[in-house]
Amino acid sequence: MSDSKPVVNKTLLKVGILATSLMLQAASAISVAVTGMTKAFDGQSTTSIQALVTIPSFSIMLFVLASTWIVKLIGKRNTVVLGLALALIGGVGPAFVDNFTVIEVFRFLFGAGTGIYTSLAVSLIGDFFSGDEQRNLLGLQSAISSLGSSLSTFVAGLLVGISWQSTYLVYFVLLPVIIIFLIGYPRQPKTSATAAQSTAETQSGKAGSKKISIYVLAGMLILFVYFNAMMALYTNSGLALQEMHMANQNMLGTSLAVAGIIGSLITMLYGPIYRVLKHVTPIVFCGIGVVGFFWMSHATSMLFFTIAAVMVSSTAILIPYVYGTVMDSVPDSTKNFAISLAMVLNNLGASFSPYTLSFLGKTFQMTSYSDSFVICAVIMILLAVAFGVMLLSRNRVAAASQSKA
Repeated sequence: MSDSKPVVNKTLLKVGILATSLMLQAASAISVAVTGMTKAFDGQSTTSIQALVTIPSFSIMLFVLASTWIVKLIGKRNTVVLGLALALIGGVGPAFVDNFTVIEVFRFLFGAGTGIYTSLAVSLIGDFFSGDEQRNLLGLQSAISSLGSSLSTFVAGLLVGISWQSTYLVYFVLLPVIIIFLIGYPRQPKTSATAAQSTAETQSGKAGSKKISIYVLAGMLILFVYFNAMMALYTNSGLALQEMHMANQNMLGTSLAVAGIIGSLITMLYGPIYRVLKHVTPIVFCGIGVVGFFWMSHATSMLFFTIAAVMVSSTAILIPYVYGTVMDSVPDSTKNFAISLAMVLNNLGASFSPYTLSFLGKTFQMTSYSDSFVICAVIMILLAVAFGVMLLSRNRVAAASQSKA
């Protein structure tokens, strides 16, 4: 078994693989440019301009599903490079054009490239590392992904001071990522024992049932609805601040970056938080989200807006909670399928967000951008109720089991 792992520089390999996670969640970094784009493209609806932030979520969803097929065709290393290259082109392209349709195509391309290598940013760790080392790297991967999102938003906030097009230059970070990955990842790695085991599990899983319980589907649908609300933090904040005549609006990028960093740190503490709150965890954080969204709609300064944004960002803890529920509630043979389905619904929710909020705003005659945060607060209330119903159902099942015992 001495040759079960390829002989490589492990430090370079770790850096190369982890580097691919840096811009995984950076699609919304250009949200700070929405206000500028609204002025530049006055012939386009505001909803269409806001959708530029979320278009990548849709193409990510499509190409996450296609990535397995692409890996079979050209291999993992080439698939990652292809995805990074497409994301680079699609990311920086809008900085050099002023045609709205072409920008939409570039945004779709950015999402397509990101989707191609998204799953590999995690699975490559399992190909080379195992045990505690693997778990440590998976924790770093999650942290780098969140930190990259916050830092890219911060840098885009600085670049928007030059012009709205300059914000897209933030995606040039993908160029050194490609170089680092090419240096660190071996050209022809041997098949590891971990990879072989994973392949065997996948093959055996094909024979297993792919049925998913109604309870698990409910959790996935909750995340779909959640992302419809959560994306308003990125798509509507700039326009809401402009509408409220907020002072220091140019600090929005910093505000969102701070909210993202603190929110990711809170999410990293999910384990200890869950040990204390158990299944009340999502209800508590939905409540925090309700307060955050209401506060954002009535903020009187950028300081208060930032604090409210941090509260909203902390609700990202719902994601590991639902993923954990899914993993605990399905058999091993369907876990990969279930998580993939959850990821698709997450991205679909993010893609629909501008249109969902626009529809709800017109339906309830709450059409201002600050009103959209109130709508999101109501959505969080409904999610808290849904989690409450699930908690009561879980308690009833537990009580029934104890009575039978």
